[in-house]
Amino acid sequence: MPKLSRALSQLFPAPVIPVSVLPTLAEARALSALLVAQGHRAVFHRTAAGFAVEVIA
Repeated sequence: MPKLSRALSQLFPAPVIPVSVLPTLAEARALSALLVAQGHRAVFHRTAAGFAVEVIA
């Protein structure tokens, strides 16, 4: 089943809403934790400018 869900996520990626780009990993984690505490699904990833924090719609 994991292969099927991975294939579906490749075909139909979840829409994300950019929230912020932060310079440090600690700040990105803190903002993500705050968003999760508010009931959102948040992700962060490395970019050239720092760390982008996004909410999964």
